[in-house]
Order: sequence, then C-alpha cells, then structure tokens
Amino acid sequence: SEDVPKALNALQPLNTLAALYLMFLVLDFFYAPAHRFLHWRPVYPYIHKHHHRQIFPVRGYLDAGNEHPIEHIIGVACTWMAVWCAVRVTGAHAVTIFFFFNIHAALAMLNHSPYDVDVTILGLNYSVKAHEMHHRKFTTNYAQYWMGMDKMMGTFKPYILEGGVMTRNSSSKKLS
Repeated sequence: SEDVPKALNALQPLNTLAALYLMFLVLDFFYAPAHRFLHWRPVYPYIHKHHHRQIFPVRGYLDAGNEHPIEHIIGVACTWMAVWCAVRVTGAHAVTIFFFFNIHAALAMLNHSPYDVDVTILGLNYSVKAHEMHHRKFTTNYAQYWMGMDKMMGTFKPYILEGGVMTRNSSSKKLS
C-alpha cells in the first residue's frame, strides 16, 4: 500500500514502537471476542473443537496451527484489522509490520509450548500460563496479549496449579 512507509529514513517512534503496541492491542480487541464466538455452543463443535483436543499444548506450531480453515480466516482478519488500524492511526512502517507478524507468530508458538513465559509491557500482558488456562478451562482467557479484553468480558482467570502439580513442565513437581 502507498499508505505504508518503506524508506528506512521514515522510521520514527510513532510508526514503529507506538504502531507495534497498537497492533497488539487492536489484535486482541478483535481476536478475544471472535475467539469467544468460536466457543459458542452452536459453533464450537464444528470449528474450534479440533484445536482444543490438546489440553496441555506443548508442540509449538503443531498445536498453534492445528485449526479449522474458518478459524484461520477469522484470525487472519483480526490480524489484518490490527495492521490496518495501525497504518491509519500511526502510519505504521513496513519494518514494523514485518516485526509484528514475526513476533505474533513466535508468541502463538510459545502459547502452545512447555515454556513459562510471562511479559508485561505497558499494560499488554503476554502469559503462556494464561493460554494454558484457556486450554484447560475453555470459557476463560480468550485474548492472547491483552488480558484487559478478558477482564472487560468477565472471562479472565488467573493461572492455577491443577491439584498442586506443575503442569507446564515435563518433570512435574508436587508443590506444598
């Protein structure tokens, strides 16, 4: 698009850092309600149930990309909306969009891995544990990066140990 700056000398804080932040915020603004829709009883068995066959996803992309084509289209539409909004609001640079797609893909894989990653940057909280809770309790934690959407929808649940046993590690330990 002609609306996306491509020259390296056009890089500035607004079209890089602010744009990247906005993309992750807007992505979950659209993704969390769309994901919640995929859990609606009349829809769930036909589209999203297949993805949830893994209660404790640990295979990275194999589990993250294990989705119905309609689910994939919904996710891509949410991602496109995030990029479109950032381009319109901040003039997002092509380099920023490139990094957004790569970070988004890496975090989707981490969400379906055994690694315990938890990062909060300016209110955006990325937590593999939050996504694990979603796979264990299907009616919770629909967002990926901004748990504020789940808090607004009343669907946020903090991470809990199941039976006092760590579930993310292959060498689970009983905690007392």
